[in-house]
Amino acid sequence: MQKRQIFFALIIVCLLGQASWQSKAVFAQDSTGMKGDVDQLDKQIKDKRSRVNELGSLIDKYQGRIDEQEKQQSTLENEVLILDTRITTKQLAIQQAKEELEALHLEILSLETNIAAQNDRMIRQKSLSSELVRRIDRAERVPMHEILLIEPSLSAFFDRLEENRRLQTDLMEALQRVKSIRQDLENSKSQRDKKRIALEDQKKRLRKEELALEAERNFKSSLASETKNKQSEFERVLYELQQQQQGTADDISKLESKLKDKLDSIDEALARGDVLLNWPVDPSKGITATFHDPTYPFRHLFEHPGTDVRASVGTSVKSAAGGYVAWNKKGRMYGNYTMVVHPGNMATVYAHLSKFTAKPDTYVERGDEIGLSGGRPGDPGAGLSTGPHLHFEVRKNGIPVNPENYLPDVE
Repeated sequence: MQKRQIFFALIIVCLLGQASWQSKAVFAQDSTGMKGDVDQLDKQIKDKRSRVNELGSLIDKYQGRIDEQEKQQSTLENEVLILDTRITTKQLAIQQAKEELEALHLEILSLETNIAAQNDRMIRQKSLSSELVRRIDRAERVPMHEILLIEPSLSAFFDRLEENRRLQTDLMEALQRVKSIRQDLENSKSQRDKKRIALEDQKKRLRKEELALEAERNFKSSLASETKNKQSEFERVLYELQQQQQGTADDISKLESKLKDKLDSIDEALARGDVLLNWPVDPSKGITATFHDPTYPFRHLFEHPGTDVRASVGTSVKSAAGGYVAWNKKGRMYGNYTMVVHPGNMATVYAHLSKFTAKPDTYVERGDEIGLSGGRPGDPGAGLSTGPHLHFEVRKNGIPVNPENYLPDVE
C-alpha cells in the first residue's frame, strides 16, 4: 500500500513538473516575442522625449529674448519684433505639444502591447492548469500493474523522485511568476488609464497653443492696420489709450452723481449692493484673455484691463446690468466701444464692436442689446484685436477691476 502511494505521488509530481516546464516555455516564448516590439516602441518614445526637451530649450531661449526686447524702448519696430518672436515661440510650443502628443500615443501603445502579452500568458496558464487537473484525475484511475511499469529499478525510481522534487520547486516559482504577472497587468492598466487622461489634456493644450498663435498673428495684423506701419501712428495709439483710461474715472463719477436716482430705479439690485452682473455674450465658447492676463501682447506697456470672450462677428452684445449709455466711441485701441454707467459707482465697457445698436443718452435694462460683436483684424471698428471677440470691462469708481468677480461662474 505504501509503495502504491509513493508511485502514485511520483506520477502526480511528474505531471506537475511537466506542467511547470510547459509554463516556463510559455513565459520564455511570450517574453521573446514581446521584447522586440516593446524595445522598438521604447526607442521611438525616447526619441520623441528627446525632441520635446530640445524644443523646450528653444522655447526658453526665445522667451528670454522676448524679456530682453520688452525692456527696450517702446517703438513700433520693437513691438513688431516682439510679436515676431512671440509668434516663433508659439510655433515651437505647437511643435512641442505635437511631439508630446505622439510620445503619449506611443507610451499607450507600449502599455497595450504589454497588457496583451500579459493577458495571453494568463489565458495559456489557465489552460495548462486545467490540463493538469485533468491529468491528475486520470492518474487516480491508473491500475497498479501499469504503475509498476513506470520505472525499471528502485535506483531509477529514487533518481526520478529527486528530479521531481526540483520540478515541484520550479512549479512554485512558476506560480509566483503568474502572481507577479497579474500584479504587473493591473499596474499596466492603471498606467494606461493615466496616460489616456494625459493624452486628452495634451490635446487641449495643443488646441490652446494653436489659438494663441492665431491671436498673435491677428494682433500683428491689427497693429499694422491701425498704425499703417508708422511710428507716429503707434505713439498716437498709446497716447489715446492712456488718455481714455485717465479720463473715464471723472466722466463716470459726474454721470453717476447726476443720474443717481434714475440709475437706482432702473437696476434696483445694483442699487442695493447686489453687484452680480450678467455675461454680455455667452461665455461657453471660451475666455481668450483674462484680467491682467500675463500672456497679453502689450503687458509690458499696460495691463489688460478686462476679460475677452470669444464671439463670432455679429453676435448680439447685451448690457450686463441696467444703466445709462454714456457714449459710443471709436478708438485706435478699442475700436468701436460703448460705456454703460450703472448704480453704485460702476460702469461697464464693451469694445471691438462691429455695430452700435443703443444710442448714447438713453437708458437700457439688464439684458438689452447695445451692439454687435466684431474684432476681426482689418474690419472697421476692430481696433487692435487678437481676433473676433468682445472685450468687456468692469470699472468701479472709474478704475478697471476683474469682471469675473462680478459675473456668474462659467459652467
